Amino acid sequence: MLQSGNVAGMRQFVRERRALSRIAPHLVHPLPFVIPTYRGFRRHRWVMRLGMAVNDLLSQDRNNLADPAKYLPNSRLLSRDECLTLNPFIDPNGVTGGIEWFDCQMHNSDRVTLSFLLTAVAKGTVAANYVECIGALRRNHRVEGIMARDRFSGDRFDIRARVVLNAAGPWAPHLLEMLAPGHAAPLPRGLSKAMNLIVSRPMHGRHAVGGPADSRLLFLAPWRGLTLVGTSHNPFRGAPDDFVTTRSDVERFLHDVNAAFPALAISLDDIRLVHRGLLPAQETTTDDVHLLKQSPVRDHRVDGAKGFLSVLGVRYTTARHTAQQAINAVYAALGRPAPMCRTAETPLLGGEFDNLSQLFHDADHTDSPEIDGTTRRRLALTYGTSRHALLAALQSAPTDRAPLGANCPITRAEVRYAVRNEMAVHLSDALLRRTEAGSAGHPGDDALQAAAAVMSEELGWSATRVEAEIDETNQVYVIPA
Repeated sequence: MLQSGNVAGMRQFVRERRALSRIAPHLVHPLPFVIPTYRGFRRHRWVMRLGMAVNDLLSQDRNNLADPAKYLPNSRLLSRDECLTLNPFIDPNGVTGGIEWFDCQMHNSDRVTLSFLLTAVAKGTVAANYVECIGALRRNHRVEGIMARDRFSGDRFDIRARVVLNAAGPWAPHLLEMLAPGHAAPLPRGLSKAMNLIVSRPMHGRHAVGGPADSRLLFLAPWRGLTLVGTSHNPFRGAPDDFVTTRSDVERFLHDVNAAFPALAISLDDIRLVHRGLLPAQETTTDDVHLLKQSPVRDHRVDGAKGFLSVLGVRYTTARHTAQQAINAVYAALGRPAPMCRTAETPLLGGEFDNLSQLFHDADHTDSPEIDGTTRRRLALTYGTSRHALLAALQSAPTDRAPLGANCPITRAEVRYAVRNEMAVHLSDALLRRTEAGSAGHPGDDALQAAAAVMSEELGWSATRVEAEIDETNQVYVIPA
């Protein structure tokens, strides 16, 4: 954003990063970055230093937070030796030095997303899992709700509403055509096939490091004892339901990664999991990808579809702000003034504390002593202040304290909690989107069997259903040919 001169966008990014650090302090943490500098103008050390100095100046309020553990230091210029010590994977030829700066990383982005949802439910929202929109309830030119289908039971029912907000991500243009055919102006339809890799090799240090590949930078970041590699972008022109990541996609990305970090020399065998998804981008007929910079929020009343709005979010960091804009638009559609938004200051469930050091101190010294310290600290980092319900479950059911598998420290109690309190209905829900059991790689066959046994107890699965759930979860870790 700074390179493009988008000062307003950069200021929004700073505010929203600070808001996430404030409202989800157990899940969002500072991370130092290092990128190399070269003799060419764009990546010259003094040009980069000037740019980062401007960044520091424009973000000088970034540390307006109660917890010093969340503070982000100013950037600094590195010597060539310092850069290559911190970033040993790049080709040293042509490197003149480096720049260190600080940003933030999510310990578990799925828990952040879930925390937003659970917090909304605690405030009165009704959430329906695995419910599909199959049509609109319309009268004249007004959308008055949707026709829905329960994807488990097949039951169909109507949901009536004064305003319908379409927030279906890459499916949003399709949903717009379904609910307001011929009335609403189209949403941007371009998509980028985005991909990150989780590789088994741990990082050299605590810094995320950048390396040049063609005209862009790729990054390696330490993440939960492994290495996160990203991000690739390629145009996607199919229907979202047809999205797959193939072996050739991964191999092309590996070629770029090894060009950026030749000393890393990773192969397909090093990959534990491929994170993949679709991001909104400009439509293109070439192989170039230009991601959307702004998140459009549209009231389709002006297109002849009253009571129907769409939002297309483009960036995780600014998602809270996009949601605020969307809700303001909903109030405008209702003809009512929007109340003051407090979501930038209101902690998400689990984030109701001011000091990370105190959270860890409580986990180490006051949480249930019969549960091992590593588990107590892990629960604090994942669930924050919401961990007390899990601790109580672990205390009351000692058999649920055992880890799911030899290489998976997640407990049976966490899977049971995901079913009872977090709407997990598939094995993949519990292992990939509720707990950390499978979100950084395959947890092991023993862990899948143990987790499936817990869910079978809770949900009454047959032996055939257990086998099907395990097979479905295993497919997440397969890279198709």
